[in-house]
Amino acid sequence: MKFYAVGVGPGDPELITLAALRTLREAGLIVVPLSAPGKESEAERIVRSHLPDAPILQIVFPMVRDEARRDAELRSQLEACRSRWEDVPSVVMPVIGDSALYATAFWLAKAWSQLTDVQLQLVPGVSAHSLACCLTGQFLAMGDDVFSVIPGTAAEERITQALRACDCAALYKPSALKGRLRKIVASAGPWRQVIRVDRAGLDGQKIVSGPEALDEASEYLSTLLLWR
Repeated sequence: MKFYAVGVGPGDPELITLAALRTLREAGLIVVPLSAPGKESEAERIVRSHLPDAPILQIVFPMVRDEARRDAELRSQLEACRSRWEDVPSVVMPVIGDSALYATAFWLAKAWSQLTDVQLQLVPGVSAHSLACCLTGQFLAMGDDVFSVIPGTAAEERITQALRACDCAALYKPSALKGRLRKIVASAGPWRQVIRVDRAGLDGQKIVSGPEALDEASEYLSTLLLWR
């Protein structure tokens, strides 16, 4: 079975690539991840906006760090719906942003490969930090600038080290650093400019710059951009 991880952009349906759209059109089945049963999938919303009658299978993705538990829960769901995918030559999983960056498709492909032969292929998409930067009218990295992409879910020491080593950065999920964001950013500074973009390309999009960008934020889909 061919399994395609397809980046569909950070939320704006217009930012899906022609290659991604073609792959989705040719899919025998499109698998979309849900964070909880009945919860809306941004990836599915983007797909439906282009292909309203697409064959879609929803999979609840376990939001846990325990890899063994995550694999077991995904395998259990895949086994339960085996009749939907067993004879399908190509399955596509659309992911928000870029398929090669923090994509949940990695874990689904890993679990699926334990049940059948999987040939994995990636179709790139527009990353959240790329859109966030474009929305602010800024160039992200120039010349010899060292650019870092940092998950806010990482250990505080690792985040600080990464920030100190770069000239510009995109910090994903800054909301994970509750009460610590301002201290971490300051300890790795000084910074010429700091901008936070919440829900880039989605309803409720918000751009905050300066000291306010480091205020406590609850938005999960958020990117903090920093320049020396």
